[in-house]
Parts: sequence; C-alpha cells; structure tokens
Amino acid sequence: MNDRDYGVALTDADRAFRDEVREFLASSLTPDLLSRDGGETARLDRLRRWQGLLYDAGLAAISWPTEYGGRAATPTQQLIFNTEMAAARAPEPINRSAINQLGPTIIQWGTDEQRAYYLPRILSAEDVWCQGFSEPEAGSDLASLKTRAVIDGDELVITGQKIWTSKATYANRIYLLARTDPDAPKREGISYILADLNTPGIEVRPIRQITGASEFCEVFLDSVRVPLANVLGPLHGGWRVAKSTLGYERVGQSRTHRIERRLGILVKMAQEPNALTDSGFDDSYVADRIVRYAAQVEALRQIAAQATAAGVRGVAPGPEASVAKLLTSEVDQSMANFGVELAGAPGVLERGSPGAAKRGNVAASYLLMRAATFGAGTSEIQRNVIAERLLGLPRDN
Repeated sequence: MNDRDYGVALTDADRAFRDEVREFLASSLTPDLLSRDGGETARLDRLRRWQGLLYDAGLAAISWPTEYGGRAATPTQQLIFNTEMAAARAPEPINRSAINQLGPTIIQWGTDEQRAYYLPRILSAEDVWCQGFSEPEAGSDLASLKTRAVIDGDELVITGQKIWTSKATYANRIYLLARTDPDAPKREGISYILADLNTPGIEVRPIRQITGASEFCEVFLDSVRVPLANVLGPLHGGWRVAKSTLGYERVGQSRTHRIERRLGILVKMAQEPNALTDSGFDDSYVADRIVRYAAQVEALRQIAAQATAAGVRGVAPGPEASVAKLLTSEVDQSMANFGVELAGAPGVLERGSPGAAKRGNVAASYLLMRAATFGAGTSEIQRNVIAERLLGLPRDN
C-alpha cells in the first residue's frame, strides 16, 4: 500500500507508525482470531484476546493522550490505523464503545481519581462497559428520562428502567443517566453515573431481535445503591456530560472500521458474478454504486479522525458529529441493502440455511441495519441538529 491509498501525504513519523501497525497485524492477527467458528462465547473470547494484544502493543486507544495510555495519534495516524485494520479484516476490541465513547468522556469530565481507576481498566478490558441511556419513554427525547437517583448520605439510590442496552449480557459495568433533581427543568437535574452491573437490585433481560440474536437488553434498577463519588462530572449536570458521550458515539472511529469492512465485502461481491451482472465494474450501475460508497466512506474516515483527535484534547464534539452519524447510518443501511441486491435470492436466506449467501451474513446484515437509522439518535434528530446548529435554520417548535 502506498501513500496515495490513504488520500493524504504521509510524514516520516506517519510511515513509521504505518509500519508498526502492519508489523503488529502480521505477527498478532492469527487465523484463530479471524475465525467465525463457535458460538457467542467463542466470539467474545476472540474479541477479548484481540483487545489484550492491542493493549500490550499500546494500540488499544491510539487517539487518547499518552498520559492515559494512548498514543496521542494525529488524525492522519488514526486514518492509517483504521485503514490497516479494515484491510486486514481485524476484529473489534471487546470494549470498543468504552474506548471510543466513555473513555474520552472520562478524560474530559472525570476527576483525577476516576481517570486513574477507570481508564486503565477500560484499555485492558478488565472492565467491559454498556450504556444505560435510553428508556421506554425516553429514546430520541432522552431528556425525558424517568429513572431516578435519590441522594442518601454518600450514596445514590437508583430506581428505573433502561432499554436497548447493548453488551449488557456480558458487561460488568454500566454508565447511565438518572434524574437527581426532579424539580429542575428536564435537561437539568440529570446526573451521569458509573455503576457496577453486579450491584444488588440490577436485573438484565435480553431482548430477542429480528435477526434471532439478543444483542440488546432491558436493564431494571430497583433501589440500586451506588457511591455518590461515582457521578461523572457535576452532580445534576450530567446532560452536558452525556452530550459529549453522544457526540463521541456519533462520530466514533469504530464506525469507519466496520463500514470499511463492509465496503471491502461489497467490492468483492461486485467483482464476482452476481445477481445483477457478470461484468463486474464494467456494469455502470454496479460501478456507480461502489464508487459512491467509496467516496462516502473516505469522507467519514476524515470526519471521524479529526473529531476524535479534537475530543481527546478536551474539545467536545460539535454538530459535525451529527453529520458523521447521519452519513454513517444511512450509508451502512444502503450498503446492506445493496448486498442483498448483489446476492439475489441467496441473500435473503438466514444463517444455517443451505445456499445462504456469505453463510447467512448478507441477510443478517440487512436485518440488523434496519436499526442503523435510529440507534444513537434517529436520522430525524440528526437532521434537526444539522439544520439548527450548522445551517442556522429556525428551531421547529
């Protein structure tokens, strides 16, 4: 791979970093880590082992500052890292959302004690985190949340329900929002709380999805006691902290890693005889779709790299995060749709069905990506943010 493949000019330091990443992948990304054999337990074991290798090599969170275990990587180096990981089809670390979302939030808002305790455990995957934001009546309008946390001495007593919580079946910690001042306006009086998922009073119930998997859960909290010291950021000021997390989530580097892998799969499917054509890229329709996706993925890589670099320097993501999230989710969903077009009838066969395209992964991706345009904030919400905060259009009352 030469410099032009990244779309940017590389410095000597960039080339040295590129070579380091390639050497790491060549020595560490073994066939067993790339395997898809076994069930959920085997998959999680692979993700945990992969994060351990990244951690040992100092590559688990390259965008974090060096004092917190990162590499203070430049946007170009983040671009290199994600490009190389995607090209090698490397798995994601088991704690990717905590690395990309919670970690930068703790760096930005946490106390010295919170940073010293939580950040190393995120990097090593000693702690695996899930997010407890959405509720049955507080999804896109997150500030309407009803989970309450009552101050009782040096503890908070939390009661409520969270929903659509991914990773809760195997995480051991949760970061959540709860209303600590019920008399304050709805975007005030909310606190951002870090909790042990094994605390008495917490119950996790998996939700069966259209794919047949249970990646999301309901989390019930019944008089759960958490130390007051576990509040991240100001007490009653958690809405501002949550906006930081949501910004990191919407612009996270992990999204480009996944979407680049999906683009690579589509390119291979398009080059082979498929349901649309036997002519590969000589077919103008297929070529046009692939080129459009390639351009959109490159735009996302640049947005994500720059936003993440700014975030770990203490600059909260702005409305550009909504541009990244909107583009990512709609391109991701469109790619999944196009995969079914290319695969034809075998593309709608589920895993385990004879003749299923890509062992059923084409159908699974199609079903899973139905959620892309409302997870982490619906496309409608993102368009409102872009209209009001970037374009200066009047608020829709």
